[in-house]
Amino acid sequence: MGSGAGVVVLAAFFFYVPLVAPFCVLVGARTSRRMGWLMSIPMVFLPLALVVGFLVP
Repeated sequence: MGSGAGVVVLAAFFFYVPLVAPFCVLVGARTSRRMGWLMSIPMVFLPLALVVGFLVP
């Protein structure tokens, strides 16, 4: 049996992404589309990669 840490990490990630994604869209709308994508890579996809890496045994 696991400790349940994966559930905590997934829950934190699913609260984090809906808050950060609109922020990246707002930045992209105010500056340029390219800047919005440039911000979304480290702010959304890096934590996604860390969650996947944490959950894979």
